[in-house]
Amino acid sequence: MPQARSAKSTFSLKNILFATDFSRQSSLALTYALPITRKYGATIYAAHVVPEQIGLPISARGGLHAIWVQRGNDTQESVASLRAELYPARNIIAKGDLIVTGTHGRSGVGKLLMGSVAEKIFRRASCPVLTVGPGISGEPDSVVDLHQILFATDLSAVSVAALPYAISLAEENNARLYILHVSESPMKAANENALRERLRNLVPQGAKLTSQPKVIVEYGPPAERVLAVAEELAMDLIVLGVKRTPVHFEASPHLPLATAYKVVSQAICPVLTVRG
Repeated sequence: MPQARSAKSTFSLKNILFATDFSRQSSLALTYALPITRKYGATIYAAHVVPEQIGLPISARGGLHAIWVQRGNDTQESVASLRAELYPARNIIAKGDLIVTGTHGRSGVGKLLMGSVAEKIFRRASCPVLTVGPGISGEPDSVVDLHQILFATDLSAVSVAALPYAISLAEENNARLYILHVSESPMKAANENALRERLRNLVPQGAKLTSQPKVIVEYGPPAERVLAVAEELAMDLIVLGVKRTPVHFEASPHLPLATAYKVVSQAICPVLTVRG
C-alpha cells in the first residue's frame, strides 16, 4: 500500500514563479502569489508563456516588466525581488520551488482549441503548482492562513505523493486535515471501514497535527464529489497528486475532462497539485 513520506520542511520556498497571460484570471492568481511570497521571504518571478515557434521581440520584455510592477504596486505588497521574463512553455516548469498560475476553466471544444497552459504546467512541473480558478471565493490572504485542507486521494502512489505537502501545510498553519477518497459505487460496510483505516494509516505517526485527520469516503463521480465536499466544508485549499499525461490525452471534446483538471478549474478555493 502506498504510504506518505515524512513531511519535513516541505514548504521552504526561495523562488516562486508566477505564470501570467495578462488576463483577469492571471491578475487574480497574482493576488494569491504575493502573500505567499511575503510569508516565506521568497523571490517572485513573473513569467509569460510564448509559443516556441513564434517568439516575441525583446521590447516585449519591457511591457511585461511594466505590467508586472504596476500589478505589484496596485496590491501594495512588498516582495523580496521583482523579475520579469518571457519563457517558452517548456522553460516555465524548470524554475521555482512553487509555480502559481490562473486558469480560465475552459472545457469541451474551448479547451480543445485553446488548450490549457495551466494543465500543461501542473502535469509537467517537478515542483508543486498552485492554481487559481475562475470560481474561487474568499480572500487571497487565506492562502497563508489555512484552517481547513482537503487532500483527495485514490490511494495510488501518484496521488499519495502529494500528502506530505498537505501534512506540512496543516502542521504549519495548525489547520484541520481532511482525507477524502471517492468510490464510484457503494461498498459494504466492512469494506468501507477497512478503507477508512487505510486512509488514516497514510499519515505518518510522526506528523505533528493539532487534531486527528478527518477521513471522508464519498460515492459518485470523483471530480464532482471532491468539488462538492470542498464547497460544503468551506475548504481553504485542495491538495491533489497528479500524473504526467501526454499532451494529446484530451484528443476529443467529447471525452470527459480529467479529474484533476476539472477540480482545478472549478474549485472554490486554490488547488495545490503535486506531480507523482
